[in-house]
Amino acid sequence: MEDGAILDSDSESDLSDDDVDYVPQGQAEVAGDEEDSLDELEDSSDESSEEETQTQANRLSKKGSYWNEKPPTQGRARTHNILRRCPGPVSGSTIISPKDAWELFISDNIIEEVLRCTNLEGRRAAAAKGKEWRCLDKVEFTAFIGLTLLAGGDKSWDVALRELFLDPLQNPTYKATMGFHRYEDFRRLIRFDYKRTRAVRLETDHMAAFRYVWDCFLANCKKVFVPSDCVTIDEQLVPFRGRCKFLQYMPSKPAKYGIKIFWMCDARVHYAFNGMIYTGRQPGEDIQRNLGENIVQQLSSGIRHTAPEKNLTLVGTLRQNKPDIPPVMKPNKLREKYSSKFGFCGNMTMVSYVPKKGKAVVLLSTMHDDTAVDDQSVKRKPEVIQYYNHTKSGVDTMDQMVRTYTCKRRTRRWPMVLWHNVLDVATLNAFTSYTAQHPGYRVV
Repeated sequence: MEDGAILDSDSESDLSDDDVDYVPQGQAEVAGDEEDSLDELEDSSDESSEEETQTQANRLSKKGSYWNEKPPTQGRARTHNILRRCPGPVSGSTIISPKDAWELFISDNIIEEVLRCTNLEGRRAAAAKGKEWRCLDKVEFTAFIGLTLLAGGDKSWDVALRELFLDPLQNPTYKATMGFHRYEDFRRLIRFDYKRTRAVRLETDHMAAFRYVWDCFLANCKKVFVPSDCVTIDEQLVPFRGRCKFLQYMPSKPAKYGIKIFWMCDARVHYAFNGMIYTGRQPGEDIQRNLGENIVQQLSSGIRHTAPEKNLTLVGTLRQNKPDIPPVMKPNKLREKYSSKFGFCGNMTMVSYVPKKGKAVVLLSTMHDDTAVDDQSVKRKPEVIQYYNHTKSGVDTMDQMVRTYTCKRRTRRWPMVLWHNVLDVATLNAFTSYTAQHPGYRVV
């Protein structure tokens, strides 16, 4: 409110024409009592103005964006809340058996490339010892993959290979499929690229030794399944402590050292759609800016035609050091436990929730546009937080599932680490695809 409006309203109600000392508005003199009354009104008006200014300052971020307390006027359903494709396997695809589902992800082009490179390496290694290499074919290679997955399914990934093949108490499938030495040769000599041209490719790509297989696998993941309305982008740390140019140290993870992969997974069925291995700055590349935004844009490129402009919404947490967060959303010891504060700016909604005294969790959403809170529960969580908790675990659940039955084995070569992880994720995706068409299927 403006000061003048308050003064005009009060002066007309408190004063009358019969007052002998009444001075019409606009004259310089004011009687004693009326002067005191006007002074009080001016003081209260100044205080109200100061409070309003302080409130506005608390809702203004360092970047200059103002977060309004009142939500925008609601209209008809937004286009980003309308699904236009049916989630699940793409229309027209028929998966008769689990093997059919598996072959959708580890396809012939991947197998043929690995066979070609492995046989080249086998002939080179055998010639160096004066021996002859017996070429690996597709049947034998798929048997090799099957035994690798069997060890993961039996949770025997840490059991010595010699024991798996030669111990009579172990599963007889191993030695019935192939000999121990043949399997060990495959595992030692398997390659995923042409070694003679690798040096040239390494000049522009740190991941040249595994790039082709990785790109083919991601292409298969994208084309055989339609995501639901909720996808999650997060990181997976594949444990590894060997030599690797893009090895990461993450103290918050159980393994701490490994190769970091950013995944986009379906939040409802935990299907991995797209992934990006973090290789750091590539040779000759400039320093990367806005890494998080770039990763989200790249991973979501397959499900959009940039983000809000292309009917995609975002829900996620914000770190407290972000300059976009206004002071009113910051942790404050005066705020009550389980209380919430909302802010609205354009098509974005920010909510600050107090889970415990002196703490605050800040979330940003372009999907929600109101102040809905669950008043039925003691913690009174906002709808934004409930939605986030319900859909945030897509990648974490995927990572947990592949770690439970992982086929990884100890190795010093980082391409082998990625190969085992590809087999793990492909198995989960194949299982998800098959059960989507056969809901009654159960693993015995």
